[in-house]
Amino acid sequence: MLTEIVTIYSVIDDLFKAIGHEEDIRCEMSGAEIITTAIIAAMYFGGNHSQTCSYMKDHKLMPRMLEKSRFNRRLHHLAMLMNDLFHQVGMARLIGHI
Repeated sequence: MLTEIVTIYSVIDDLFKAIGHEEDIRCEMSGAEIITTAIIAAMYFGGNHSQTCSYMKDHKLMPRMLEKSRFNRRLHHLAMLMNDLFHQVGMARLIGHI
């Protein structure tokens, strides 16, 4: 699972850099960390964000893990960006760039 987490984070982080996404300097966790945690929740924890956040923090994968409420607010704030990123990846895959 560690390999998948690192791979997902790297891809999301690279996509954010490619589109010029800038984080607020006050953010404790990057958008890539938030989205990675949500994806891992869907893949391995039945969509349970609370369990996933605990797992990521306990295993020191995301040492600055947010509390449940703040995590959910950040995730919802990133929802449209996530949708756009996955759409672009899907389109690139359809036309053979990936």
